[in-house]
Amino acid sequence: MIFADALGIFDASEIASATICNMDTNTYKNLSTEEINEFYETASAVTVWRKINPTPFRGTCVNFTTVDGTNISYYFESGVQIGTYGVDNYVCYMPAKEDAAELSYLETEFLDAEDKYGGTLWNVSTAWDFLKLPQDPWAIPEIQVAAARSLVPYEFTDKYNDNITREQFAVLLENTIVVAGNYANMNAYMNEAGISYIPGRFSDCAGRNEAIDRLCAVGVISGRSDTEFAPDGAVSRQEAAAMITRVADLFMYVGTNYTIESTDADSVDEWARFYVNWVADKGIMSGDDQNRFDPHGSLTVQQAIASINRLYNLITYWES
Repeated sequence: MIFADALGIFDASEIASATICNMDTNTYKNLSTEEINEFYETASAVTVWRKINPTPFRGTCVNFTTVDGTNISYYFESGVQIGTYGVDNYVCYMPAKEDAAELSYLETEFLDAEDKYGGTLWNVSTAWDFLKLPQDPWAIPEIQVAAARSLVPYEFTDKYNDNITREQFAVLLENTIVVAGNYANMNAYMNEAGISYIPGRFSDCAGRNEAIDRLCAVGVISGRSDTEFAPDGAVSRQEAAAMITRVADLFMYVGTNYTIESTDADSVDEWARFYVNWVADKGIMSGDDQNRFDPHGSLTVQQAIASINRLYNLITYWES
């Protein structure tokens, strides 16, 4: 998507007026037609990406009013914000850092200017909620809480009943580490921990999310072999238990004397017994209505999110 699509403005002539303002200092200035045209032409073809932003409506923004009366804002710190996502997050379209830096010339001119006058201070806040909810009633509150915590990647929200892939689970686990630890990103965690990683370590992961490489380096996940990861492969429930436990181990002491009492406990592989016992003991994963853990069965996206949500409860409680 490009900037013009995010704004919904496809020609500078559609802009009736624009104001640049700073939400923190309540200073604002009307932009001239020349300034509007220059900024729009600079920004309109820039590529933007959908992001979930927990800190909306701050800093300096450009407020556009179109000829048909539509109001929309671009924030230099957080992009074009167009709706909500869960309770406390906002959906916005943001350019890459280097493109955002090029667009910041207008903010710099405004902050340095002495003639910050007139205009109307406003920002666009919409009740349009982008969080798609699952159909299964049990999963709805889990998803709502997880989304409010920034634990649910937007691209997962139309896949709730699909089996989660190994790549998707890596993305979900990495995001949990970042959010629970209050890190800017996974690289910040790894720098603090003194861990490096090798991009492209698996031959079947070209173009895939580097969360795979990072979590392998941290020791949370591993490949199917030394050279292949199988990113599109399904995650078994006992594999999920192992990966979840290893994430917990990054934040807290992990230990248990609990033994799961499911009717299929004997079918848990020996290597996975501790992990299955631990997640069952902590209430992160449990059996079905027939008291079966189903260790070799697949994990759905919504089941994975629910488990991650419970993991978050545990590790943040331990951290506090």
